[in-house]
Amino acid sequence: MLRVELGPKMVHVATIEPGMVDTELPDHVTDPDASKLMADLIHDIDVLQSADIAETVAFMAAVPRHVNLTEITILPTAQAV
Repeated sequence: MLRVELGPKMVHVATIEPGMVDTELPDHVTDPDASKLMADLIHDIDVLQSADIAETVAFMAAVPRHVNLTEITILPTAQAV
């Protein structure tokens, strides 16, 4: 595990799991149902923006060296799952 190898060297290892982010992803999904679901979600709710993810990364990087945030799930407030 990367965290086991790098933790003693005080290197933060974390997972960020974002919900729906306003990106071009729906344009590249080949499954029409999945593409429509994503496009509808982007249209219907206030989805995350790239700046939201960047701020989360900056927050995680700014914690003290002895603190490791192992996992953060970030979702739009209106996204059910």
